[in-house]
Amino acid sequence: MQPAAPRRERHMMRPWRLQWEHGSAEVQPLGGMLGPVTLRLDGGRDVDIMHVAPWHGMTAADTLPGILQRLRGEWPCVPFGRADRPHDLPPDWRTHPAEDRWDHGYAANHAWHCIEAVPQRLHLAIDYPDESAVARVERIIAADPHAPALDITLIIHARREARLPAGLHPTFRLPPAAGRVRVELGAHEGVHSYPTNAPGAISRLRADTHSASLAHMAGMDGPLDLSRLPLPGPSEELLQVRGVQGGHGSAAPFTLHYLDYAACVGMWWDTAQLPDLMLWISNGGRIHFPWMSRHLAIGAEPVNSLFDLGRVAHAPAGHPLADRLGLMLSPQQPWQTQYRIAAWNQAAPDQS
Repeated sequence: MQPAAPRRERHMMRPWRLQWEHGSAEVQPLGGMLGPVTLRLDGGRDVDIMHVAPWHGMTAADTLPGILQRLRGEWPCVPFGRADRPHDLPPDWRTHPAEDRWDHGYAANHAWHCIEAVPQRLHLAIDYPDESAVARVERIIAADPHAPALDITLIIHARREARLPAGLHPTFRLPPAAGRVRVELGAHEGVHSYPTNAPGAISRLRADTHSASLAHMAGMDGPLDLSRLPLPGPSEELLQVRGVQGGHGSAAPFTLHYLDYAACVGMWWDTAQLPDLMLWISNGGRIHFPWMSRHLAIGAEPVNSLFDLGRVAHAPAGHPLADRLGLMLSPQQPWQTQYRIAAWNQAAPDQS
């Protein structure tokens, strides 16, 4: 089991805050996590878009791993994925130990420091331990002065050449009423279910299957529609959408349509760098603390990774995701990417 963050990191500094005409946002030092985020739509309506875990602020959360203590919103995962070695994968999968003990990477479990903070822009960084192939990670979160949107830059500095699974981890709010959020994806090459059950969770999907769309997934009891959330019953699902298309200047590769709010939230990223989208549908399917069957959220995670298993497993050569081996990092040139999260009324926004 992953250890809790050191006690000196449990009582964190106050979050940094972004404030502009079209919204507000907080970023906490622990994990560099962005959230909550409120965006103001045309007509003056405010929408809260990022998830904040229901156990935030509980003293019992101090015993949790750093990534879970104040789980919220959006953060980078370098390297991406779980650090525990699974023992129930299909027999043709190979496993190996992770290079460190931190789920979703050192940065997701420790405090970041601030390089610069102004009302509409925040520049953060975190230095990795000396033994890590990653030397430093930076992120810049900037409010769009003309729109209810945030533009985010991620920069990875390598200490030595390495290939690492990497990804982003936006986690969006879901309301309690079943089916009242529609999930829309850009063109893609199909949706793959997790090769085994999500750890410690109830899953309603058949493991290690391929489906053409979220609306027609292979479920234990027949076809399952994951394009309308929340689901009517408890479940915890991990999926990977291969080869998602879209980018800046086109329709969002990922959109949530909040039907009861006549509002949409979309995310744009560089699909050449991070070609797939891992979906974490958390629908009350984990019963133990801190989840307690009350956790509702959708993680929409652009990745170059084999699910969240790239640090601890290899898929068989014929698997459609076997080539998702991660980013090539070099100390000669920092790796950098940009992405955008925005909200709008039902009509699609102009991103040109």
